[in-house]
Amino acid sequence: MPRLLFRTLGSAAVVSLFAVAYAATPKEAQHARHEHYEELGKAFKAIRDQSSATSPDFAALQKNAEVVNEASVDQQQWFPAGTGPEAGKTRALPAIWTKSADFEAAQKMFSERAPKLLAAVKSKDVDAVKAAFKDTGGACKNCHDTFRAPEE
Repeated sequence: MPRLLFRTLGSAAVVSLFAVAYAATPKEAQHARHEHYEELGKAFKAIRDQSSATSPDFAALQKNAEVVNEASVDQQQWFPAGTGPEAGKTRALPAIWTKSADFEAAQKMFSERAPKLLAAVKSKDVDAVKAAFKDTGGACKNCHDTFRAPEE
């Protein structure tokens, strides 16, 4: 059954999402969360680069927009209780857990905008991709400004 589930989901991003929810220790969950955001950051960079290219590679755009869209689904699982600063070094601020309604609203904004980015990519309209990318990036910035500590 798990093999069928993983094959059906078909994405390392989604599979690793389950790793966060079921990580054995808070430290492992922190690490898995960090890996998710590394993958998400790479996807955003690829979309930015491709949408600015003279001849965008729409297959690459779609692949990366799918990563962004998948990441937008139920991010709450990436932040189980006990995986904040008390578990070790992390840029996740305690407000994620103390202001959970605000955090959920920020995540909802991302989950509403990411599908629009994917739809814009599928339309193969570069201007629509750029606009949706900016909008989706704004949702990320909104969350980062409130719930993520600056890099040291």
